[in-house]
Amino acid sequence: MSGLFGSLGIAARALEAQRTGLDVVGQNMANVNTAGYSRREVDFAEVPPYERFGAGNGVEVEDIRAVRDMLLERRYRQELPTQSRASAIADQLAVVETALGKPGESIDKKLTAFFDSFSSLAQDPTSATARQQVVVQAQSLATAFHDMSSRLDSAQRSADASIVGAVDQTNSLVTEISQLNVAIAQANGAGADAQSLKDQQNEAVNKLAKVIDVSVMQRQDGGVDVTFGAGHPLVIGEVTYSLVSNPVGPLGLSQLMSNGIDVTSEIKAGSIGGLLQVRDSMVPQYRNDLDQIAYTVTNQVNTLHDAGFDLSGNGAGVFFTALGSASGAAAAIAVDPAVAADPSLVAAASIASPGDNQTARAISALRDARVMSGNTATMNDSWGRIIYRAGTDSATAKSDVGSHDEIVRQMEGLRDATSGVSLDEEAMSMLKFQRAYEASAKFFTTINGALDTLMNMVS
Repeated sequence: MSGLFGSLGIAARALEAQRTGLDVVGQNMANVNTAGYSRREVDFAEVPPYERFGAGNGVEVEDIRAVRDMLLERRYRQELPTQSRASAIADQLAVVETALGKPGESIDKKLTAFFDSFSSLAQDPTSATARQQVVVQAQSLATAFHDMSSRLDSAQRSADASIVGAVDQTNSLVTEISQLNVAIAQANGAGADAQSLKDQQNEAVNKLAKVIDVSVMQRQDGGVDVTFGAGHPLVIGEVTYSLVSNPVGPLGLSQLMSNGIDVTSEIKAGSIGGLLQVRDSMVPQYRNDLDQIAYTVTNQVNTLHDAGFDLSGNGAGVFFTALGSASGAAAAIAVDPAVAADPSLVAAASIASPGDNQTARAISALRDARVMSGNTATMNDSWGRIIYRAGTDSATAKSDVGSHDEIVRQMEGLRDATSGVSLDEEAMSMLKFQRAYEASAKFFTTINGALDTLMNMVS
């Protein structure tokens, strides 16, 4: 009779094991759309017999494990920072492109109108209306430079604001990873299932990798240590190291600090890396080129104007307020207040004769003069190069986004082939466990019937 009771135990354990298999299938199917979820598999092990010639004692569940390929996870995580960097650059440069305007409708249009006004003045050097028009167009040009400089400053501050937001996101994710490290260590120590916690940990680390390029080291207790740059820590076990943004400089742009060390230049990838590239390299280059155009306009016009004569035959002096250097020229360019107040002070003549127009003609000719880039380009050419450079930078970033998106999709596909849930495969597993459960239940019923027969015979 002990043999029949043993068989009944085998059947009961088999029912429990197959039910666990069905539970695992149900868990997988329920989480088919859960971000970061890794497919679970159940491992069975036979229960050995108690005596030498016993058939065995059935089956038991040895483990329920999450299916992960750490190599694929690492490769996938390595692609995320580059993808996010390109995406951040593309998003920011789309705003810059809009700010610069289209060719022929921005600074270049104002430059053409300004030099054309001197051409009109050359046709009638004594015309008060023509002189007034020169002042109006000059003021309009100065305003266009001011507005463009302001837009570029705004683009730089916008990128900086996004950096501050990304730093806050980084610190939030760092705190989450630290808390998960503690929870996983406790779950492992208590023998509890830590797989769902590890899924959350992996998802948090991937989100962090999109923000800042990180290096991740696995700990023996199931946690992770996370560093960035030249080994600066973000998470070591349960200890967190926050990234701090301190406003510095005249624009109050953020300097990124870790443990009191300036790490701004060490962050090359992730969305922060892309934003830093736009803020500290691309936009300043566009603004420097814009300043150079404004500085050249001021110097070239002032040189010719200062050598000319106004309507009264007096030495004219400068037309624009003199600038000490090219730095900040676009924001500082302005018509000399005396000229702005009295258009008769505009120089049209190169001699003390009201009818002469040589100075006006010379200034008008600056429109086509190669006075930029080592005397190889006109002012409009230089402005066109700014638009072209911004457009090329933007197109390159968009192209990088597309190529890196494709790489990430491929890596996701490889990862999902291992860790993702396939409803077709789960349906097959469900059928397998269902049939096994039915067979075990039939075996249980058979043994139970034999026991009833034996008990009736004994009684």
